[in-house]
Formats: sequence, C-alpha cells, structure tokens
Amino acid sequence: MKALTLVLLAGIIAAPAYAEDRAAAADQAGQDHTRHMAHAAAPPACAEAKPACAQTADPTFAKDGRLWLAFSVGDTIYAASSRDSQNFDPSVVAATATGGVIDANGEARPKIVALADGTLLVSYTARPEKSYNGSISIARSTDGGKSFSAAQPLVDGAGQRFDIFLASPKGRVYAAWLDKRDADEARKAGKDFAGSGIAVGWSDDGGKTFAGKKILLDHACECCRVSAALDRDGLPVFAWRHVFGTNLRDHYVAKLSANGAELLGGRVSEDEWATTCPHHGPSLAIDSAGTWHVAWFTNGNARKGLFYARSVDGGKSFSEPAKFGDDERTPSHAALLFAKSGLYRVWKEFDGTTTSILAQMSRDAGKSWSAPRVVASTTGASDHPLLIEHKGAAYLSWLTHEQGYRLLPLPREQAAATTRAQPAAALTGK
Repeated sequence: MKALTLVLLAGIIAAPAYAEDRAAAADQAGQDHTRHMAHAAAPPACAEAKPACAQTADPTFAKDGRLWLAFSVGDTIYAASSRDSQNFDPSVVAATATGGVIDANGEARPKIVALADGTLLVSYTARPEKSYNGSISIARSTDGGKSFSAAQPLVDGAGQRFDIFLASPKGRVYAAWLDKRDADEARKAGKDFAGSGIAVGWSDDGGKTFAGKKILLDHACECCRVSAALDRDGLPVFAWRHVFGTNLRDHYVAKLSANGAELLGGRVSEDEWATTCPHHGPSLAIDSAGTWHVAWFTNGNARKGLFYARSVDGGKSFSEPAKFGDDERTPSHAALLFAKSGLYRVWKEFDGTTTSILAQMSRDAGKSWSAPRVVASTTGASDHPLLIEHKGAAYLSWLTHEQGYRLLPLPREQAAATTRAQPAAALTGK
C-alpha cells in the first residue's frame, strides 16, 4: 500500500469494463442500491443559471460572511453568492466543460472553497458521456467572485473523480481524489486490481499550483465520496470506503503524516459488505479534543443501515458501531459536523412519499445524542444533505426540486424528547 497526503477527493473511474459501469446497470435493475436510489435527485426541469435548476449544490462561507454556492446546469459550472442565505446575486460562470458531462450526482459534484485572502476555488469533474474516465479541473477567482480564471486540470490525463479540498489555518490547501492510473497500469499488465487509488496534493499559493500530486494509497472503492476534516494540528484526516480482501467494501480513516509520506489510522468496522459500487461514501468530523467521528451506511452481512463510531486514539481503534435512523424509512447519506455549539449529524429518510432530513446533536463527543428531529422535508427529488459551520453555528445545506436551495440553522440546544418534531424554519433561495 502507498501512503497518502491530502484532501481534495475524487471517486474515480475507469473504462467501460470497470466496476462503476457494471454497477450502473445493477442500479437500474434495482439490485445493491435500491435503498439509496429512492433519494436520488432527478434532473431539474429548468435550465436557468440559478441553484434551483441544479441537481446538486456545494456551499462555503467567505470571510466577509457571504454564502457561496457552486453548482452546474448543463455543461456550465456557476458560482452564486448571497448575503442573507436566501436571495442570491446573479450567478457567475466559473467554467464551461466541453466534450463530456459534469459529475453532479450527490456523491460527486462541483465544489467551492473560500480562502482566507478572499480567493475562491471551484473544482469540477468532466467525463465522456458514456464513460467514468473523468478529469478534475480547478478555476480561481481573486476579485471576490466577479470573474474566474480559465480552469486548469489538476492532473494531466484522465482517470480522476470525486475531488474534495479544504484549507488549513496556515493557508495550505489540501486536495484528494480517487485515481485510476494504477488500476489502468495493472490491467495493462494483465494483473487484477480492486478499486482505485487515493491521490493527494497540496497548494501553498492559493490554488495556483498543486505539489505532491501522487497516488498514495491503492484499493479505495472507486465510486464513493471521500470525507475529510482537519485535526487539531491542522493536518487532514480522511475517511473513505476501502476494498478489503477480495471485495469487502468497508471503511477506513487515516491521518496524513506531517511529512506527507503516509496515512496513520485504521479500519472503522468489519461490516462484510461484498458489493461493486455502493455510491455511498462516509462522513467525518473531528472535535476540539481531537476525537474522530465517523458515520456511514452499510448493507453488509454483519450489519445493515446507518452507523456511527468514534476514535480517541487517532484511528488505532474505534468504538462499537452504533446504529441510528429508522430502517423502515430507508435511512441514508449521513453527514457529520463539529461546531462550537456541538457535534451534529443529519441524514435522509424516505417513507415512500416524503423525503425527510433528520438531525441530532451531541454535547458529550458522541457518547449520547438528542432525540431525532425532522428539520426539513420534500416530496420531490433532492440532493444529499450537507452540513456547514459559520461563526460557531451549524447549518443544514439542502437543495430540493420543489423548494430550491435551503440553508437551515440547526438548534444549539438539545432537542426535546420527541422523535418527530415540526421542521425548523428554513432560509430558502431559488
């Protein structure tokens, strides 16, 4: 195994013979992913340059307090900002993809991050329409989002998807992605190769250039998002679905070493899920005490559903997985966030008609949780729920076809002992 050093993630790809292509057919046949497909977002009916016409949206707060969203409509990637998280200024074109389609399916999406100096970075993955062999590009804005530079490829060539990136307090931008180049070389040599590789890189010049771009760990699941968070020392920690043994796709969490040469961590649990492409990555959060928190979905032989675990020793060991969510409502796509107000988790549930987002919080580092509370719902298609922090408060970021974009403040106090409360007031933006 190779080491790892970064946090802009991509969930890679391959030629039509690869597992993700085979899994796509399985999805349509209603096989491994039936529980998740009920929550997938269908393409919106509109084609305007606004969040409501997008399938997914990625949020970030800039230093001046503005909320920025990155999203795509057709072959164009846009950035839009709002000062009240409800009314958005006209969208700005961040990039235009040619010769393919843009990944915007929940697990993969255009992403945006605001740096301390005001620079905005937007990343996206484009791939041929009938292939999963993608490539990641990055566009920058240094004028407050008024314009963006021409998008530049993160890596020369193809075979990269599912990017993620974040900025450390010292200004370094970490990037990680799933990369199929080692898999391609193995297959050319007639060797078996499970999954993809995790590649990393970092930038010390505000995203102009990235150094250390290299596959550092092989055999990650090739079609699930990677999650990342900064540890107390500013180094990134990553969580991803890994391929163990012949084809068990459970989860691994590891921290990038200070010299960027290795990942230090361990396996979260042994769920024994032998599958192809679950299209369902984990979520990671790290609190102020340095405790690692992980939430994930599995449909394995050992356990099924949504689970949570924590590590207080840097990933050397994890607590016994704790189940959450209502199995009768197909719980899926959990997200975690640590904010000054506490540790939060949200997830989707679907009752056959309505998709709801439920939320819980913990004041004791995940040892106990408040009662689940419904904070948003829709009867139409929707994006996965995301969590974002601003000035110590936690917010749910959610895009639905019926209501458009919503940013919902999550409660700072423990919820009352009721499992089904009324949805919280939402800030919405079309």
